[in-house]
Amino acid sequence: MTGRRIPIALTIGDPAGIGPEIAAALLASGEYFGADIALIGSADAMTAAARKAGAAVPHVIAAAESVTGAALFDALAEDSPVIVDTGGGRDVPAGGPSAVGGAVSGEAVETAARLAAEGFIEGIVTGPISKEALGLAGYSYIGHTDMLSALLDAPDCQMIMVSGAMRIVILTRDIPLADVPAAVTMKRLMTGVKVTDAALRELWGLKNPRIDIAALNPHGGDGGVTGKEEGKVIVPAIAALIEDGIDARGPFPADTLFYHPERRGCDAFVALYHDQGMIPFKMSGFDRGVNMTIGLPTVRTSVCHGTAYDIAGRGEAESGSLAAALELAVTCCRTRAPERRAAG
Repeated sequence: MTGRRIPIALTIGDPAGIGPEIAAALLASGEYFGADIALIGSADAMTAAARKAGAAVPHVIAAAESVTGAALFDALAEDSPVIVDTGGGRDVPAGGPSAVGGAVSGEAVETAARLAAEGFIEGIVTGPISKEALGLAGYSYIGHTDMLSALLDAPDCQMIMVSGAMRIVILTRDIPLADVPAAVTMKRLMTGVKVTDAALRELWGLKNPRIDIAALNPHGGDGGVTGKEEGKVIVPAIAALIEDGIDARGPFPADTLFYHPERRGCDAFVALYHDQGMIPFKMSGFDRGVNMTIGLPTVRTSVCHGTAYDIAGRGEAESGSLAAALELAVTCCRTRAPERRAAG
């Protein structure tokens, strides 16, 4: 890897899950893709996982609002991993979600967001957290995307799933299926596509990206026979986007939209609800897939799997998604224009 090293915060996720051990596997591999990594999370869990994996044990820095990026990367200059400890020695129950685990992982994300807002890091890579544990800890966020949206004042950010050249935006994210039709509004769709277009240009360096948009109903509404949202909402939104100079196309029936995506010539898909996009994404390359948030003032990538409490500590967890998330974060940070990096 050539070029300057990229400062990245890696939150290790819920300490009772597989986050610490996949982070330890990454450390043991020694493949950082040109990143300077500052771990954030439970130092106790990370230390135990590092020893088990045969990785270097991180140097511990106590978490506090006064912790600065300068302190972190001075420690990194000593060629030793470093972790900002949000665990504080608290015991985390094993085997499932807990208020303590939610607090430790939530505080790690808050610390990473603060370091990004202060300009000390250029990217955040997140390990798996539990929505239930966050709730038990008193957080009202549904997950990472909503949390970072609030912490970094980016209300229009979008979740995009990346597996190689396949990029799928999940427009309405984690909401009940019954609520999806009302949530797919012209404003929401146009905002999502505009954020996607900007990200494709800024983070992937594409000059004229094409975005293909899924229909909501079977057969694209079939002229109103199987649904009317296409005619009332999606087609007018696409027309307005084209007027704004964005190459948006559709709506395409979802049952054929993702078939041989490499032949379509598009740069990103927009799925209107969770399973519409997540099923083809996970079939295309779950083991190296990345969950990414676009529209933030910093690059943020994540694993595309959960905490897997049931196998935590057993040495069965695969670290491929975390490695892919780190690699993508570094690549996108390098692609961003220098003036945008400084502004972020």
